[in-house]
Amino acid sequence: MPASSTAILLFSHRPAREWSNKQFVPGDYATSTQVAHTLHTHTVQTVQRSGYPVIEVDGGAQRGETFGARLANAFADAFDAGYDRVIAVGGDCPTLHEINWDAVHTRLGSGQPVLGPTPGGGTYLIGLHRSHFDAQALAHLPWQSPQLGAALQYHLRNTHGPVACLTPRRDVNTVRDLVALLRHTPPPARPLANRLRRVLGWGTPSLCTSLRWTHAPQSAAASVRGPPRPAQA
Repeated sequence: MPASSTAILLFSHRPAREWSNKQFVPGDYATSTQVAHTLHTHTVQTVQRSGYPVIEVDGGAQRGETFGARLANAFADAFDAGYDRVIAVGGDCPTLHEINWDAVHTRLGSGQPVLGPTPGGGTYLIGLHRSHFDAQALAHLPWQSPQLGAALQYHLRNTHGPVACLTPRRDVNTVRDLVALLRHTPPPARPLANRLRRVLGWGTPSLCTSLRWTHAPQSAAASVRGPPRPAQA
């Protein structure tokens, strides 16, 4: 049995794969990969400082034909490893370091599932006790759609009662999300934003042109899941 009853499940893609899903700087593979690497490193460092064991499941280790199946399998593997409480996060929430991990642990111990919602209808955190886990139901939720958050809450409330919802947080999935983070950085995220500015060469004419600051396309669903969309085979 593991020494801790709680583990953090980091379910994401490595930076090179993340670029294929999210072109942070259109037409610039190298810079987009560096942006993804910076976000991924920030997330890894954040969860490693949580005080809880971290299970990282990246694209190569994910099993299943659909996003929901892959996430359900990752939860199942963590529970099979002996953990009773699993907190899943993706790699693209810039304020993940503000989470009170002990409070999430306590909520799960009291029998409450925990969700961290995003403004676009998705989630940046899903905390489940093994008693909450239904692999088939989890796999068949409307992942990667704006309906995910509501559907996940509905499922958990109907089967397990009240759900603890954390402070809504934005994640970074699109050019527009990246620009918004750099233009309007909340104080706790400034160290990350400063690293991203250095990667991007913030303020240079070439950067402004490549990102098309004032015309960056609005995604149809800016944030609709925990971890990022896998690349199509």
